[in-house]
Amino acid sequence: MKIVIVGGGTAGWLSAMYLANLNVRADGFKPYQITVIESPNIPIIGAGEGSTGALIGTLKEKLRKLEGLNSEEFLKKADATVKLGLNCKNWNGDGKNFLEPLQPSSTSWSALDIDYLLASAHGKSYQASATGTLWDENKVPFYKDTLKDAGGIGYHFDAHKVGAYFKEVALKNGVELIEADVTETDVCPGTGNLLSVTLDNGNGILADMWFDCTGFNKLLINAVGGKWKSYSEWLPCDRAMPYLHSYEEGETIRPETLAWAMPNGWMWQIPTQQRYGCGYVYSSKFVSDEQALKEMEEITGRKIDPIRIIKFEAGRQEEVWKNNVICFGLASNFLEPLEATSIHSTIVQLEVFISMHLGIDLNETIFDVNVKNYNKFFGKMVDDFKDLIQIHYITKREDTEFWKWVKNEMPKTDKVKEIIEICKYKCPSPRDWDIFSGASGWGVWACILTGLGILDKRAIANTMWNNNLNVDSDIMFEKMICHFYNENKKFMTHNELLDFIKKEKQK
Repeated sequence: MKIVIVGGGTAGWLSAMYLANLNVRADGFKPYQITVIESPNIPIIGAGEGSTGALIGTLKEKLRKLEGLNSEEFLKKADATVKLGLNCKNWNGDGKNFLEPLQPSSTSWSALDIDYLLASAHGKSYQASATGTLWDENKVPFYKDTLKDAGGIGYHFDAHKVGAYFKEVALKNGVELIEADVTETDVCPGTGNLLSVTLDNGNGILADMWFDCTGFNKLLINAVGGKWKSYSEWLPCDRAMPYLHSYEEGETIRPETLAWAMPNGWMWQIPTQQRYGCGYVYSSKFVSDEQALKEMEEITGRKIDPIRIIKFEAGRQEEVWKNNVICFGLASNFLEPLEATSIHSTIVQLEVFISMHLGIDLNETIFDVNVKNYNKFFGKMVDDFKDLIQIHYITKREDTEFWKWVKNEMPKTDKVKEIIEICKYKCPSPRDWDIFSGASGWGVWACILTGLGILDKRAIANTMWNNNLNVDSDIMFEKMICHFYNENKKFMTHNELLDFIKKEKQK
C-alpha cells in the first residue's frame, strides 16, 4: 500500500517512522511504500516543546527496530533536557507553586491511592511520586556518568532539531522525501476519496492512503470535508506569543516545565540545552496582543522580542479519519500547550491506528466499522484532554476580568463538575476515571486537585479515616520518603546530566 504523508515536522516524521518500523520484517516483505511531502517554506511552530512519558516508550520500545533511533541519540541531537513534571506558579493568585509530576505514585492504579493520601496528609502531594524527591533535589533519574535512565520522565527539546532528527532516522529507514508545496488536491466526487495532489513543480502524486500532517492548515482533511469541533466554550485561550530567552551564566536548569499564571492566561518556560523557549497563552477577548506583550515584560522583567503571534481555536476534528485521509498533530486537534497533549496524542493515535486498524492493503484498512471505531476512540481521548486542561482554570483567582469570567461564567465540562463534587466530600478514586489508551486519568489529575485547593486536607482526612489509614500514617509517609531519598543517591543532578551530554556530543 502506498501511503503519502503531507507535512513534515514532529507529527509528519513520527508518522513516517512508525510506518517504516512496520517494514522491518524477518521475511523481508515491505508492505508499505512511504513518502513524505515536506514544504521547504512552512516554519515549525514552537519555541521549545515538552513531551509526556509516551515519547520515552517510542524511543526505547515501540520503534526499536529502526536504525539510528534511541533515547541517547535523542538527548544529544534534540538539545533535550529532562522533564519531571509541570511546575504551576501563582494559579490561585497567591504566588505559591505546586508540582504535577509526570510519574504518578506506585498506588495510583489501585482502588485507593494510598501513597498519595499519605503525602497529601503529611507532606506535599507530589512527594507520593518517585520523581517528587528528585524534583526537590534538582536531580534526574539518570545513573552517574551514563545516558541510561530509570524512567518516569518526559523531555524538553528544540522542535526544529527534533524534526531534523526524526527526518534523519526516517530517511535512513527507507522513507522517500519530496520537498515541495502542495498546490491542488483532487477528490473523487463519487467516493469522496483523495485521489492525488499536485505540487508546485507541476508533478502529480498518487496514493492509496494519505496522512495529513499539515498543521493548522488542515490541507487534506479539509479537502475531503473534515469539520472542526470547537472547544472554545470550555477553554478560554486562543492566542500564543512564543519567544526565546537566554540562560544566565552558571544558572541552575530545572527539570520542569514552568507554567506561570498571568493576568489573562498563563506563560510557559521550557529549558533546552541552549536556552529557554517561552511564551504567553492568553485570551484575545480580554487582552490585546500589545497589552499581552507588555504584561510579559512587566512580570518577567525582560525585554521580549516575540517570534510570532499564533492564533488558534481549541478543538478537534469531528472525524479525524475520513475516507482515505487520516490526520495527525495540529491538523487533528489542538487545545493549548499546558499538558503537552499535542505530541502525546500524535503518539497514541499512531500506536492505536497501527496496532488495531492498519491492514496490509486498503481493503483491510478502510471499512466502515474500522473507521468508525477509530474516530470514536480519538474523540474520547481528546475530550478527556479537554477536561484535563479545564481543571487547571478552576482556581480561586478573581483579580482580573479574565479570571473573574473563568471562575464565575465559563461553563464547566461534565467531568470537571463531577470531580469537583466528589472532592467536596472525599478523595476521588482512580476508578472515577475511564481507563483507555492515552487517557489522562487520576495519576495526572491528582496533584492538580490538591495544588489548586479543589481537594483539601479535610477531604483527605475523611478518606483516610474511612479506610483505616489514620494509625501510624505519619510513620508510613516518612518511610516512603526515606526510601525515595536513598534511591536518589545514585542519580545525577540535572546540570550534571547536561554537562555529561555536552561531553558526549564533543566525542
